[in-house]
Amino acid sequence: MPQAGSQKLIDELIFSVARIECETPNGIQCGTGFFFAFLLENGKRSPCLVTSRHVVQGATHGRFFLALKDADGRVIRNQELEFKVPNFEDRCHPHPDPSVDLVVFFVGAILQTMKAQGDAFHITYLSRSAILAREQYAALSVLEDVVVIGYPIGLWDRWQSQPVIRRGITASHVALPYNGEPEFLIDAPCHPGLGGAPVFLRMPPLPAEEGQIMRSPRVALLGVLYAHCHWTAHGNANKEPIVGRPHESVAAVARYAQAPLGVVLTTDKILDFEPLVRAMIHGSISKWS
Repeated sequence: MPQAGSQKLIDELIFSVARIECETPNGIQCGTGFFFAFLLENGKRSPCLVTSRHVVQGATHGRFFLALKDADGRVIRNQELEFKVPNFEDRCHPHPDPSVDLVVFFVGAILQTMKAQGDAFHITYLSRSAILAREQYAALSVLEDVVVIGYPIGLWDRWQSQPVIRRGITASHVALPYNGEPEFLIDAPCHPGLGGAPVFLRMPPLPAEEGQIMRSPRVALLGVLYAHCHWTAHGNANKEPIVGRPHESVAAVARYAQAPLGVVLTTDKILDFEPLVRAMIHGSISKWS
């Protein structure tokens, strides 16, 4: 896995996310997930799909898509590998704190089965190395550039098997818990379908050495977008989970358009899963709630 801030990471980020579609009693809802490899005690890693809990809420079936690659490791255009998951919500594991809008879905066994069947897919796994180091937070200002990667209003480049990238800025300090919660605000388009999308800090490129072309910007994982802020009819600010449905009402779409402030859970909440993933792998627990 490339280190946070490396040149390779920014080009590979598009393969760290997955489009999630869920069948619910209220119809199809779309969201974003990303692949995160949790570290085990023996040095091995357990790959999981991380997303927001509300994305899978009520999902009787779910499916996500992976980019296929050929024998030379090149992504195959206009083809993707679709994987369907029955009882999707029940097979996802929520964060132990019910107020934290996150779940993980174990994908290790599924991916091994795919490989055994001859399927070759391209995934970039995020991990601790992709997270901004704690000592680097002191150098951040209240205003920083951020990047959100996912599937706003369900959009994606299906031909290239690529998501959509949006840019914005921080609207509160990343290192300071907003209203005492493990989250911060961003000023960026937060359309339906971006629930569960990873949010990255966009840092200036390292100086190019003499005779070399300008290097790419650097990035580091800051958190997970899960909600947006909007004004109610009574003039009050309200925080609402970002849910993507194909047939949103005009009022719902207008609400997202008028209030671009997004609410992002910090990476500490992702790492809360690590001891639980280890316990699941060792069989000491079968499910947490």
